[in-house]
Amino acid sequence: MKKKIILIFFLIFNLNFIHSFANDINEIELDGMSLGDSLLNFYSKEEIKDNKINYFPDERQYFVIFYNKNLSRFDDMEIYLKTNDKNYTMRSINAGLYPKSLKECIEIKDKIKAEISSALNLKFIDASYNHNYYTNSFIKGDVSYMDGGFISLDCMFFDEKDKKKFPNLVDNLSVTLTLDEINKWIEKGYK
Repeated sequence: MKKKIILIFFLIFNLNFIHSFANDINEIELDGMSLGDSLLNFYSKEEIKDNKINYFPDERQYFVIFYNKNLSRFDDMEIYLKTNDKNYTMRSINAGLYPKSLKECIEIKDKIKAEISSALNLKFIDASYNHNYYTNSFIKGDVSYMDGGFISLDCMFFDEKDKKKFPNLVDNLSVTLTLDEINKWIEKGYK
């Protein structure tokens, strides 16, 4: 009983980025943010406009906002919003950390995976793959599918050949909550 209480306190105080024990992707929090919430709870309309990442030369069905305000566990986030959604509902949250090495990244990723698995009773499967665009790079990842979307953990440490060709690449660990609609949009080529 004493060990169980200690474990519960450990989870409560160390999982400040997860707040739920549900299977619904909308009920998980990353640094206080959940899918389905309005980004207006965290940023003003002006801040949203000023922090838009211009990944695409034209307007698309969704757009991405950079966020790094008042984060406790992560260094920054990319948040996907639907174009013309006046409520600015978050459809995907990609939280980033920047470990110094792939070994450190995998250790942190595995620790986060264990915390999430324990707190939410989720099972992750290996989702490692060769990057589709940066063809010399391999992504070490895990994914868990839930009602309405998925959570993925990816160590993206890019090959030196890709870094030479694309000098703005940054090695990182991403923890991503994504609704199925965003995944379908990505699969259709970000149109």
